[in-house]
Amino acid sequence: MFQAINNMDRESSYAPTTASYESSSLSDAVSSARLGNSDPSQASTATIRGDTMRKAVRTDKAPPPLPFFSQAIVCQGMVYCSGSIGMSPITKQMVDTGVGDRTAQALNNLSAVLEEAGSSLRNVVKVNIFLSDMTNFAAMNRVYDTFFEEPKPVRRQHLNAPSMTLMVFCSVVLVSL
Repeated sequence: MFQAINNMDRESSYAPTTASYESSSLSDAVSSARLGNSDPSQASTATIRGDTMRKAVRTDKAPPPLPFFSQAIVCQGMVYCSGSIGMSPITKQMVDTGVGDRTAQALNNLSAVLEEAGSSLRNVVKVNIFLSDMTNFAAMNRVYDTFFEEPKPVRRQHLNAPSMTLMVFCSVVLVSL
């Protein structure tokens, strides 16, 4: 068993915080599944304090994630989606050259991930949009508005995102029920 202890100032009135994790972590589940010791469907589930806390979501209807992250994680009834760009899940290439087309594709990709997780765009509560250039804002906003009904999710734009290349134009990250 692994214990993480955060020792605050020992003379303060706050008690140390302790988090206890079972050894059946995600990597253990994957190893067990590979060895045939466990149900393979459990390979994408991490267990914390005896309760299933996280489950990875994977669908072929959206571009595959890079090897070091998931398309989404379901945790305690919430779906946390990784960022999506305007890449076609079929061709694995960016769609057209316009920010509107790429915004639509990014949102279609996220919609597919949400559906795989048992949710939909109707349940989205938070959206972060990363734009490479402020001149793309109006085109992105026109397309974005067609994907969400009232009440619209809360949203934040990150303009001139330093990690985004000019060829991506737009990346969308969201959280859903």
